[in-house]
Amino acid sequence: MTLGVLPQKNNRYALRILGSCGEFTSEELLRLSELTARFGSGRITATSRGTVELNGVAESELKAAIEAVQAAKLRLGGTGATVRAVVACKGTDCRKGMFDVHTLACKLDEEFYGIDVPKKFKIGVFGCPNSLGKAMAQDVGIMPSFTKTGKFEIYIGGLLGNRPVQGKRIPVPLQEDRLVDAIKYILDVYKANGIYPQRLRAVLDNKTELWQEINCYFESLAK
Repeated sequence: MTLGVLPQKNNRYALRILGSCGEFTSEELLRLSELTARFGSGRITATSRGTVELNGVAESELKAAIEAVQAAKLRLGGTGATVRAVVACKGTDCRKGMFDVHTLACKLDEEFYGIDVPKKFKIGVFGCPNSLGKAMAQDVGIMPSFTKTGKFEIYIGGLLGNRPVQGKRIPVPLQEDRLVDAIKYILDVYKANGIYPQRLRAVLDNKTELWQEINCYFESLAK
C-alpha cells in the first residue's frame, strides 16, 4: 500500500496529507478542499499529529486521487514503519512559548521524516512546561528545560495506543545544536536492536542496558 493511504470501512480509503509540521498555507487548504470534493466524501479530518486526511475515496478512484494529490504538490505520507511527521505545538506564536518551536520541529522533520524503522517512530517538539504530558507521549519528546535556561529536556520511549506508557526523562538537558545528534543516536539504537513490530519502548524495556547506554551518550553530548 502506498504510504499515506489508509483503508477505511466500506472499501473506502483516506489519504493522509502532511503540511509543514502542522501548518498549511491558505493555498494548500484550497487545493485540499478541491481534492476532497472531487474524490472523497467532502470531509477533511485533522489528526493529532498536525496532518489532515481526505476521507471516503473509492477504491476505483484511488490511483487517480493519489496522482492528483501529487500533482497539487501536496505531501502524501505519514504511515508505515517510518519516522512519522514531527509534531509541534503552537509555541512559536503562543504567549507561553519559550522558543521558536516551529523552526526546530521543521529542522527535525527535514532531517528524520520517512526514515525506515522497525515499527514507527514519533518525534514531538513543545514550547513550554504545560506540554509535559505531550512530550512524555512521544518516542522522542522535546521541551524546554525546567532548570537550565536555553537547554532542552528529552523524554524517550513514550507510547499512546491501547497500552499507554510515559516516556522517561533523560537526566542531562541538551543544547539545541546537540538535538539532531541525540535523535540520530536513539534511532541507531532502535534500528540495531528492534524487530517488527516492536516500538522503541519495547526494545528499551527488553534490553534494559540500553537505557544506561543512551544516558551515557547524552552525558557526552552535554560536555
